[in-house]
Amino acid sequence: MWQKVNPIGMRVGIMKSRPAEWFAKTRRISADFFVEDIKVRDYLDKKLARSGVAKVVIRKTLKEGEIIIFASKVGVIMGKNGEKIKALEEDLTKKFGKPFKITIKEVRVPELSAKIMAEYISSQLESRMPYRKVVKNVLSRVMEKGASGIKIQIGGRLGGTDIARSEKFIDGRVSLQTFRSDIDYHYMQAMTKYGVLGIKVWIEKGVLSGNKKKTRKTQNLD
Repeated sequence: MWQKVNPIGMRVGIMKSRPAEWFAKTRRISADFFVEDIKVRDYLDKKLARSGVAKVVIRKTLKEGEIIIFASKVGVIMGKNGEKIKALEEDLTKKFGKPFKITIKEVRVPELSAKIMAEYISSQLESRMPYRKVVKNVLSRVMEKGASGIKIQIGGRLGGTDIARSEKFIDGRVSLQTFRSDIDYHYMQAMTKYGVLGIKVWIEKGVLSGNKKKTRKTQNLD
């Protein structure tokens, strides 16, 4: 069923580039690289939580690795004179036994990143803000920045009710079945007083037509 397919995964090679760029000659090396990628991403998620990270791209060989982090809060991640970045590079080198170089690239329009918006919704819900108010605020912010459409789904014990349910909020056009649609997607959980809430965010930035994209000029993270 199409609604079960990850909208980013189905567009890799068409509209989206791969988040991991490396080549392995054997299956064993490929498996080791894959497991290492998961561990690196889990480590960065813990260290850079709530830091406005939109995307992480990993490039590596057997002897060294490079990590490109797209984030809106560059100063928070780098620290004074890049001290936090140096500490991260040292920790990754000790943990995985190879030198890693980290590069930070600024996301100028964070409202067009599904991951950043999902983190914002999660933090607001964990602060006991009304979910409808939070979602309406996000919908207006995203559409003001030039998105073609946005869809948000929240599931769980909304408002502290006894029976869990899910609600969808849509503004604009989100064509999930069109391969030419530039759609960003992210899933996240919010740990609230009444239990876990699941948050899904879809943001459509435009539709590719020939060599031109039908949307306002925005920063491309792909």
